[in-house]
Amino acid sequence: MAPTAALIAQPAGPRGGPPGGAPRPAVAETVLPDSVLQSSLRVFLDCQGGVRGCDRTFFTQELNYVNWVRDRFDSDVHLLLTSLNAANGGRQITVNFLGQKNYAGKVDTLVVTTLPNDADDVVRRELLRTFQLGLAPFVARTPIASRLRVGLANGVVAPVINPRAVKDRWNLWLYRVDGNINASGEQLVRTTNLSTSLSAARTTEQWKINLGATGSYNELDFKVFETNASNPALRDTVSVVVLQRAANTNALFGRTINAHWTAGVKVSAGFSEVLNQKMAVRVSPALEYNYFPWSEATRRQLTALYYVRPNYYEYYNTTVFEQDRETRFNHTLLLALTQRQKWGNTNITLEGSQYLHDMNRNHVTLSGFVDLRLGRGFSLNFRGSASRVRDQIYIAANAKSERDILTQRQQLQTNFRYNVNVGVGYTFGSIYNTIVNQRFGNLGELGRRFGFFGG
Repeated sequence: MAPTAALIAQPAGPRGGPPGGAPRPAVAETVLPDSVLQSSLRVFLDCQGGVRGCDRTFFTQELNYVNWVRDRFDSDVHLLLTSLNAANGGRQITVNFLGQKNYAGKVDTLVVTTLPNDADDVVRRELLRTFQLGLAPFVARTPIASRLRVGLANGVVAPVINPRAVKDRWNLWLYRVDGNINASGEQLVRTTNLSTSLSAARTTEQWKINLGATGSYNELDFKVFETNASNPALRDTVSVVVLQRAANTNALFGRTINAHWTAGVKVSAGFSEVLNQKMAVRVSPALEYNYFPWSEATRRQLTALYYVRPNYYEYYNTTVFEQDRETRFNHTLLLALTQRQKWGNTNITLEGSQYLHDMNRNHVTLSGFVDLRLGRGFSLNFRGSASRVRDQIYIAANAKSERDILTQRQQLQTNFRYNVNVGVGYTFGSIYNTIVNQRFGNLGELGRRFGFFGG
């Protein structure tokens, strides 16, 4: 890959001169004083419409001489990204650098044009380069400017900003509250879906804490026609209401051991009418190993996760094993491979679980996707999962009615599950036409039926 222009950190050489041939000092030696870090540029990343390649974790790790904030009102620079279809089948991503507070009125715009078959890693690295160039005039007005220069860089690492050096009244905690209401209907069918979630998270280099609660209420109200008992020539309209309710609370505590190992515990409690679980409580001590250092997590991971846990279940209906409540132990091993490379992306997971009281009660699942860029304009992708299921100890013993089966009111017993999708694509023609033309871009249902009008 050719060298790219970028902002890089490089300690000054003897008497302020260039570094010369001396080995580059460790990152720890380039950490700036707290007073400087607290005044570093604050940047808010705003990706409108799900801009491809907008990977906040990657940018935070790679462009670490600015403070990334989660609210635009706290930022010095608002990075606003928008995306439009280009005539070559790729995307035109516009990056707006909007100055705020002491930088109010300072505005710049840069444009990134992608090809239709560019891998996600190519797109996000091009965005990273664009951020580095566009933020240079802003960084030049901060105390960190003396430590940075614009030049040709090949993997030179910037000084790491320590989040603890920045005054934070929230102490690194992030909270989120979500609520959704969805209703739809026709003459004979009406559905109502309600859901809510609460979460709190705190992440440091040593600890990862996630707390959460979710709840859902799904109601299906439909009308069926039944023969009138007193007059068979007539049919009555009967309203049938099917409810599916569930709720869950969980807590995850993870502790970094070293560059590869992590230990933790997850606790959860909840109920699910579909799964016949009036109460389910689980405690899961876990150990995780990553073959690659976690510092490379945005690019590649090969992890093994193992946990053993007790499970307490209380059921709405007696199960097929004649249980109304029970405590069972199971253990699980999960292997996962994730890569984001120039040639494409892979995400493959193999999971196996087994109840200890009966080794025949187990399940094995292979799932994931592979997205390959095999050549110029040619892509191939596989998505799917396959499971062997033998651990449904919660299945109710009472016979299911035809109505329950058709409405999926309760989980049905099965020995396997699968879904498979294979896709292939080939794009050819001009790669130079990057003109954006949004005319006829809003055709409603007509546009959805004739996809080539998409804007």
